Amino acid sequence: MFSDQSMQAITITDGQLVHATLPCPTLAAGEVLLKVAYAGVNRADLLQRQGLYAAPEGASPLPGLEVSGHIAKLADDVVGWGIGEPVCALLNGGGYAEYVAVPATQLLPVPARLSLQQAAALPEGLVTAYMALGLEAALRAGERVLVHGGSSGTGHLIAQTARAFGGEVYATAGSPEKCAMLTQLAITPINHRDAPFAEQLMAHTGQEGVDIIVDILGGPQLSTHLKLLRKGGRLVSLAVMEGAVAESVKMSSILMKHLRLIGTTLRARSAAEKAEMVGQVRRHIWPLISTGTITPVIDQVFPLASAEKAHQRMEERLHLGKILLEVAANK
Repeated sequence: MFSDQSMQAITITDGQLVHATLPCPTLAAGEVLLKVAYAGVNRADLLQRQGLYAAPEGASPLPGLEVSGHIAKLADDVVGWGIGEPVCALLNGGGYAEYVAVPATQLLPVPARLSLQQAAALPEGLVTAYMALGLEAALRAGERVLVHGGSSGTGHLIAQTARAFGGEVYATAGSPEKCAMLTQLAITPINHRDAPFAEQLMAHTGQEGVDIIVDILGGPQLSTHLKLLRKGGRLVSLAVMEGAVAESVKMSSILMKHLRLIGTTLRARSAAEKAEMVGQVRRHIWPLISTGTITPVIDQVFPLASAEKAHQRMEERLHLGKILLEVAANK
């Protein structure tokens, strides 16, 4: 039975990651307490650290949006899960810690054949993939898809999901090693350091362009993206890494090509929305994990106390796949 009163965790203090001993979370109705094995590192964690992406109201202020581990405790009203069960979870925050409270509706079972380490790399990326490709873009088999940042911890899962559901998928990356990783995943790579990605993409597609763009670049690339989209195309914006302001954009192309511009985020969605999306991922994407159709790629695993080094690796864009923190994998 769970009896711990305190836990080790990483907090954010004045923009720094600080190791601390904190009280264990208490459970609200509908929640479970997880003993964390591994925590995923996401760019949102870096933004939160910089004061640019605050945790939603009522969420843990600790960084960390996905974990794997074992169920340590259940609220009285939770059914369908058991103490000690291995799971992974989409979080509202709090993953950089030995224990985290999470709504039971945001739990997923560890897929067959996968380890806890591999499972920790899945929730944020695959729920984001469903949100972008299914909920927002309504991807249809045979459509062409461009995914930016395709070798990142989230990007490679979005690209694989698009491919698994019948898309002809292209993804940008910034090195031969990252492009080789995408090739191994049956994704067509575009090395944006060799030549402008738009020129390469148009060459690949016979100057026709694509139907869906999953964008993390933002405003400075909007005009380029509008040119790349075919009639009826959809631009799904998840982030603005190159800037939030778009200049010299002609609205006429949006009208004449019947384009749709969609902005969306995951963390700020309601509990009901997240529960629905996690359920859709479990029904429609989770079976593809067990068959190997979609494969998590782990870049590097750091001890929880070395979270600073993990953030540095992401900031330097050295990673191929998901960066993880090992919290208590062998406990």
